[in-house]
Amino acid sequence: MTQNDSHSPRKKGLLGRVVMIIASLAVFGYIGYSVDWTHTWLAIQQASGLWILVYCLIMIFAHFIRGWRWNMLTEPVGYNLNKRRSFYAVMTGYLVNVATSRGGEVARCAMASKSEKAPVEMLVGTVVTERIVDMLVMGSLSLLCLVCEYEAISGFLLKPLESGWIWATQHPAVVILVLAFSATAFWIWRKRASKPSTPGDSLWSRFSGGLNSIFKLRQPGLFILSSYAIWIGYWLCMYVTLKALPMTADFTLSQSLAVMVFSAFGIIVPVPAGAGVWGVVAYGMHMVYGLELTSAETFGIFTVALSNLLLIVGGSVCYAAWLWESRNVRA
Repeated sequence: MTQNDSHSPRKKGLLGRVVMIIASLAVFGYIGYSVDWTHTWLAIQQASGLWILVYCLIMIFAHFIRGWRWNMLTEPVGYNLNKRRSFYAVMTGYLVNVATSRGGEVARCAMASKSEKAPVEMLVGTVVTERIVDMLVMGSLSLLCLVCEYEAISGFLLKPLESGWIWATQHPAVVILVLAFSATAFWIWRKRASKPSTPGDSLWSRFSGGLNSIFKLRQPGLFILSSYAIWIGYWLCMYVTLKALPMTADFTLSQSLAVMVFSAFGIIVPVPAGAGVWGVVAYGMHMVYGLELTSAETFGIFTVALSNLLLIVGGSVCYAAWLWESRNVRA
């Protein structure tokens, strides 16, 4: 391996960070240019402090359940995480995500590995499993949203799906190729995961052990229940956030589910501090429910700012608590 080859991953990582910074500056620049900040500030001044407090309590509880659920995945592979420190790690991970968008998952695994003496590769595997489960839960809630708000969002969502179906029927060879590739990749993964571990294969075995922990759950029903509890908590948080502003206080519980689905799609956009959530939520509320664009943008800013403020304060406190406890554990 040449010196240039050895530095290529580092160069790629640096290039990725530069692209992320440029994209973030572009998004935040667009937000700053397009938003009516006078209207936004006046609206936020009318926010209900009681509803904001309720939001904070529900969101913190949902994050605690996430840390508790994480322990369910690590127990089958022999690592019983401390539930309190798991919560600290989850909150600190979200704090890191405010700045980096995706770095929080690695940060919380590193923290848990340090304080709980668990292999970081295994922890990363469990987090990947978490994300797969979250996508499945989010998919089921999206279907519920479609049922409850069919008239409002059917045209908005079904037209692209209809176009995609037409395209798929016109290009069956591409669809078959994608399915065959996916099936082959899954088969290779299962075959590799089932192989006996060897010293040279220990890294993969620890990672796949975290992935496969979901098949060894001691209480699968409780795991499923906790997974839905997390997302129902997010749903209720969106509902009380809507109630906090007079301009969105008339939104119903089922409509708040639709707004939560919008925000979940916004999280997929890899931009720090939830800027993607702002755009998707504002666009969805304006296009689907006819909320005035200025008001929709105001709510998008409000919900992102409220979430980030909670994560910054709560994550900082939890990180300090984790440092104090982990030092005592090592002592």
